[in-house]
Amino acid sequence: MRSVAEYLETAAEFDELARSNSELTLRTRYAHVAECYRLLASELQRLVETGVLKPEQP
Repeated sequence: MRSVAEYLETAAEFDELARSNSELTLRTRYAHVAECYRLLASELQRLVETGVLKPEQP
């Protein structure tokens, strides 16, 4: 399982791909993928905070 930080880092990478791409279709797709990773991070954080999952050890 990935950590919240890893999901957010991947989201940032896709945000950068979206910003740096000149093709509208790819920019849109990359931005959507970034949002999906942010949603995964949010859901994982919620599951850890509610005790459903244990946080990953560094």
